[in-house]
Amino acid sequence: MDKNFISRLKNSWINNAEQEFKWLASNVLKIPEYKLYLNYKFSEYELNLLDQIISRREAGEPLQYIIGSSVFYGREFLTGSGSLIPRQDTETLIEAAKYIFKPEQEFKFLDFGTGTGCIAITLLLEFQNAKCFMAEISEEAKFYAEKNLLKFNLKSRSEFLIPDECDLIISNPPYIPTDEIKLLNKSVKDYEPLRALDGGHDGMKFYKYLFELGNKILNRDGFLILEIGNNYQAEILKSYDENFKFVKYFYDGSNFPRCIILKHEA
Repeated sequence: MDKNFISRLKNSWINNAEQEFKWLASNVLKIPEYKLYLNYKFSEYELNLLDQIISRREAGEPLQYIIGSSVFYGREFLTGSGSLIPRQDTETLIEAAKYIFKPEQEFKFLDFGTGTGCIAITLLLEFQNAKCFMAEISEEAKFYAEKNLLKFNLKSRSEFLIPDECDLIISNPPYIPTDEIKLLNKSVKDYEPLRALDGGHDGMKFYKYLFELGNKILNRDGFLILEIGNNYQAEILKSYDENFKFVKYFYDGSNFPRCIILKHEA
């Protein structure tokens, strides 16, 4: 392996610099990772290409954008600039849905702010009789969602529209308060789409809309599953609307209530 490239990553305060170099080299140059352990000799073309991608990483560009994919719930999703990068914390939304529905159950759901489609597609793969509706205003993100639907052969079970009725609304909405955006890591605030992050002055803007939408299109005894950004939001959402009954929090690896289930009883 080229020690100079690894040193550049380390000097950019990148954790696991050696492993990141392996991912970058194997994914961008299409080299089997095992060859890198055998002191693979890079061609001049490959060295120039590596120099370019290491420079992008040094500048703070997310690894997932450079290699063009990200893992979510054990599956690889195509990812790129303009789409929010799938994160492990968001997998709690999948666990919440599995808490409510049985594997063979038929139901219709809306994935609001679908991004790469990782939530919607994962649910379609976990629930073979589910039908999905997807809502996304970003054409860049929708591009990757469409590609991922094709990759997993799920176009026939999905539509890009807000339905008249459904059994579940699930969402990882923008929830970061506007004033806190500037405090985020450079790779997030400078590269990931602001519209997928900014939840207004208190981070509640899209939650309010989702409750309104839920009251319009959720069937009685339908569910609202939402990712949560902070403890303030967790407490507010628990009793935000009298038409929704709190069911359960799901916790992430840091023991934070990362998502909430609410039942529509109107």
